[in-house]
Amino acid sequence: MYKATLWKLNIQNKKEAIMSNKESVIKEIRANRFILEDKSGKPRAELMMLKGGPGLLLLDGNGNPLAGLLVDKDGPKLLLGDENGKHRAGMAVLKDGPRLELSDENGKLRAGLAALREGPALTLSDETGNPRAGLSVKNKQGPMLRLIDENDKLRVGLLLIKDGPCL
Repeated sequence: MYKATLWKLNIQNKKEAIMSNKESVIKEIRANRFILEDKSGKPRAELMMLKGGPGLLLLDGNGNPLAGLLVDKDGPKLLLGDENGKHRAGMAVLKDGPRLELSDENGKLRAGLAALREGPALTLSDETGNPRAGLSVKNKQGPMLRLIDENDKLRVGLLLIKDGPCL
């Protein structure tokens, strides 16, 4: 067993990956962090242990994080960023159900989709990240549409109940 706190792997071609001495094959490597570098020595990927669990980070040539995968006590999460390093999309499978979140170029949450235990929900937000419209189907209540003004006040709500629509 080989133990290390940081192990750098810099393989420029497949031949370098083959060990010259067949008897010295490492069967297990243990570490807290692995960094994968490109041929110019720039980090392009990191596999690491975070406080809550394992994480994988994929970087562009400028070192900006473009994709991240992590698992913590809440569940698995996939995060995607743009060329400026801004968080743009995220997906998670949490205890109450899976979620998808989409953010604008400023990193503000603009759309969210969830398939929760109580039913699916879609939320649309304005440029400040405040929810402005929501559509959900609650298992016990039925479908509901909500329109909210810039002051976070419910302006229109439409609920379909057994006896007909309710405005």
